[in-house]
Amino acid sequence: SMSENKIVSLVTKERSEKEEYNRDLLEIVDNFRKMVANGEVVEFVISSLDTEGEVVITSCCKDFIGGIGLFEMGKHTLMMQSSFDFE
Repeated sequence: SMSENKIVSLVTKERSEKEEYNRDLLEIVDNFRKMVANGEVVEFVISSLDTEGEVVITSCCKDFIGGIGLFEMGKHTLMMQSSFDFE
């Protein structure tokens, strides 16, 4: 029937959008990995969200204080960019 086709279409669109989003995530990770391999990145702090909604902080820094500073600078930069995006 007509309604069955619409449901299948919506599921397919949702799956397609999720696959596209996953490709975007992997592209960012791949580019970041290349920057590390090329020596462009020497320390990092990454904030991520897992499937259960938990925030995960991944860091590779010379010391704890440096990691906190790097995280705070990243937070400030993100907030500044976001304020321009939503004006």
